[in-house]
Amino acid sequence: MDKRRKPQVKILRYTDPDRLSLAKNAAVFLGKMDEENVKRPLNMLKMGHTSVFRGEHVKFEFRTTKVVYDHLITYTTAEVRACGGLRANEAHYFIPPIDAPELQEIGQRHLDTYKMLVHGIDPETNDPTERMRLQTARSVAPVSVELHYILQFNFLTLMEAIFPQRIWEPGAQPDTFEVVNLMWEQVRECDTELWDLAKDIYGPEAIAWEKARNRLKKDDPELFEKIMSKYGQLKSMWS
Repeated sequence: MDKRRKPQVKILRYTDPDRLSLAKNAAVFLGKMDEENVKRPLNMLKMGHTSVFRGEHVKFEFRTTKVVYDHLITYTTAEVRACGGLRANEAHYFIPPIDAPELQEIGQRHLDTYKMLVHGIDPETNDPTERMRLQTARSVAPVSVELHYILQFNFLTLMEAIFPQRIWEPGAQPDTFEVVNLMWEQVRECDTELWDLAKDIYGPEAIAWEKARNRLKKDDPELFEKIMSKYGQLKSMWS
């Protein structure tokens, strides 16, 4: 069996690696004079003031299956999308799901049939035939072919939607988890302090705590009220 082709993820642009743009926007937001205070955006994130994070972006280049592409554009908001798809671009690789590598052989057969139609070969007889247009031939291409595309997301979409939905909450398809985890690893390299904080606020522990809060409120309301009165007091970030 052929070795599985790995997905590729590459950051093309990360708009604020030094956090200076976020710092200036945070200073203006709060009416502060020290516009180079790079810790302030972190404090704002802790307090739930997230609007400034919508203004910074990460642009990624991908080579993944169409399945992963569909997951990234269907359930989250991309601000830039560039993908030729299979209407004008020929597919070259079939990538089996991580959890079903045995599909490599049958998927490759479907891909070969598709490519024969594109190049004017009758898949039944191997005789020359009229070449089929890409947009027509794609109807028989396997869904797990590799696509080359670019997507851009703002910081907040990554924090609140993509990372929680695809790597921090259980249930994501393994292929999508693999790709989004690569996205996470790369943004974390750009600003470890910021993205570790984002994971603390929106990640597995926070998700589990929300479920625990709902359960506790229902099953033990007295304990819930005791915890809220002791630890749940809200404070203003201006105080």
